[in-house]
Amino acid sequence: MPRSDLDNHRRILGISFLVVNGLTVLVGIGAMLFFTVMGLGIISDNASAKDRADFWWFGGGVSVCILVYCLPGLVTGIGLLKRRTWSRVLALVLGILNLANFPLGTCLGIYAIWFYAQEGSDRVFE
Repeated sequence: MPRSDLDNHRRILGISFLVVNGLTVLVGIGAMLFFTVMGLGIISDNASAKDRADFWWFGGGVSVCILVYCLPGLVTGIGLLKRRTWSRVLALVLGILNLANFPLGTCLGIYAIWFYAQEGSDRVFE
């Protein structure tokens, strides 16, 4: 495959990492807002103060976990777009780990593995 085609695939892979992980960040923010609203008791008036506080802490913990989970993918996407050599290995590792994240992560993982299986894919970072 010509280098220009592989360079386009590197760029598409970087954008894909940003989009998939950006959508996951939006889910994390949505979860945080949902649990905050529930924790404040706006939706559930009959919950005790302790139950609402527990709900808020649980939601905050879930949201932080989701955001921390997405951070490497966002960094990888930026690294791929800027042609950083370290992003090559990170993209392959995260692509393999994302295979279980159906459906978007699976597509991203298959695309990352396919890209790095191409002859000359390592030269687009030079």
